[in-house]
Amino acid sequence: VESYVNKGQEIIIEGKLTSRSYETKEGEKRYVTEIICNELLMLGNK
Repeated sequence: VESYVNKGQEIIIEGKLTSRSYETKEGEKRYVTEIICNELLMLGNK
């Protein structure tokens, strides 16, 4: 997305949130929440 929009530009994202976890090499458990985008609308600049 960052290659298509500028900071401050208004957008609408339609999709779903997913959560997952993984373990680092040091054994720490990390949690990640991601947006899986189905549609992106660029509205304009601020």
